[in-house]
Amino acid sequence: MNFMKYILNPYYLLRNDVKRAAICSQDVNHSPAIDVSENWLSFIHPIYAMLLSFFSLPIELSVASENIAVFFDFTKEYTDQLIQNFIENSEPFHTHYKNFDNDFPKNIIVRADIIHEQTIVYHPKDFVYTDIDLHSRRFYKAPLYVTFMISNKCLTNCIYCYADRYTKCKELDFSRVESIIDDACQSKIVSFNIDGGEFFLYPRWQELLEKLKGCNYLPEIISTKYPMDIDMIKDFSKFGINLQVSFDSVAQDTLDNMVGRINNYSARMQAALKNIDQVMSFQVATILTKYNGSIQEMEKMYTFLSTLHNVRRWEVRVGFKSLYSKKKFEDIQISRSSIEEIQHWIKDKQSSSKFEILWSPGKEVSFFKAKHGSADFVGSLCSANSLHMFILPDGKVTICEQLYWNKNFLIGDLAKMSISEVWNSPRALYLAHRQQNDYSSDSYCHKCKIFDTCKANLNDCFPNIMKVYGKEHWDYPDPRCDKAPRNISDKIYV
Repeated sequence: MNFMKYILNPYYLLRNDVKRAAICSQDVNHSPAIDVSENWLSFIHPIYAMLLSFFSLPIELSVASENIAVFFDFTKEYTDQLIQNFIENSEPFHTHYKNFDNDFPKNIIVRADIIHEQTIVYHPKDFVYTDIDLHSRRFYKAPLYVTFMISNKCLTNCIYCYADRYTKCKELDFSRVESIIDDACQSKIVSFNIDGGEFFLYPRWQELLEKLKGCNYLPEIISTKYPMDIDMIKDFSKFGINLQVSFDSVAQDTLDNMVGRINNYSARMQAALKNIDQVMSFQVATILTKYNGSIQEMEKMYTFLSTLHNVRRWEVRVGFKSLYSKKKFEDIQISRSSIEEIQHWIKDKQSSSKFEILWSPGKEVSFFKAKHGSADFVGSLCSANSLHMFILPDGKVTICEQLYWNKNFLIGDLAKMSISEVWNSPRALYLAHRQQNDYSSDSYCHKCKIFDTCKANLNDCFPNIMKVYGKEHWDYPDPRCDKAPRNISDKIYV
């Protein structure tokens, strides 16, 4: 007789979302013990969430089948057949129930003896709903992901920086930050990411990471431009978080033009990279402008990075227009001819480099192409105000990491509200469900015949709209739309 016990794979989170249940993969800092569907998100009929809840704790299949049959008043034979689809399924699968489509990830119910992660106990009654909605994108109760901008203070003053570093604000007390993290955990938010400002200028960064660790929210990666000393590096390495060092040139005069005149910055950063190399593996990111966008500059960087032993990856990206930079993009952008030269150079280096080299040239090739609304836009779906919220240092909340304190997009204040209250605030709901008459008469959206189906996707990129048409025209069509105005005066990519 088989007494093997099975359990709902703890890599997947079941979440009650008022009118449906959601299955989503969780952010983890280690490889799961079994093959999983990474970056998974699907809404499912509540009957399936109820069924899966019977596997919250290790249970024999025969016992689970009996319990499910009694709860739903199914026959034992039907129940056995039903749950078999979920047991160690090697591929995602699809079901159709009462006119609703349901998608499930791979290995959703697995052998309990191979699972060592902490599990969540669910109850069938958690998923009893009056109304059912498996179609709308936006979560009802709270976002799925949160990003917290700990500070807008930096050591550098990068000419390409997309952050609003000019708005002055009083940062949240650390006790309030801890409360917000607890709120996120109770709201079953999947990830609590950290942004900046310079992370290592935040005076309580170690305490913050300890708090995030206790809630299983350690970020996947931290990015820095700070010349870390060896003690700081050792302290950080204990958390097992990936480190990305942003470093644009080994030449001091080039850095003077790109990140501001910081005394001996190149030498200090090179020393920091050598110290990091002694302690942990890491990656390097470089943004290209006209100042460092040459083969000579790239060769110098590559030569230096090649002396290090623990560089995993060098990511080279072309800078794009910022809403907040005091420099005109045309005055700092790398030329298209330089991009083509560097692209050939990188392709050659990729074949022989001991570390991975990633290349992102950036080009607005997708503008004015989409004929069928935002679902047709090139690129991944935007998560702003559908899955994600962005917390500013003072507790104000905006929908996107490039919008900051723009009053049109502020949806609440976590200094005095809960995450759910902000997510369901009048402004948040207005932005999510704007009517056609809410758009200005000079926006094509005001008269578009496919308005409802287009806007249901919540896929407009507001930063790009404002970069192209100006902040006052934030309700214009996304420039990827074929109905968007062509009168672009400034480039936002090279």
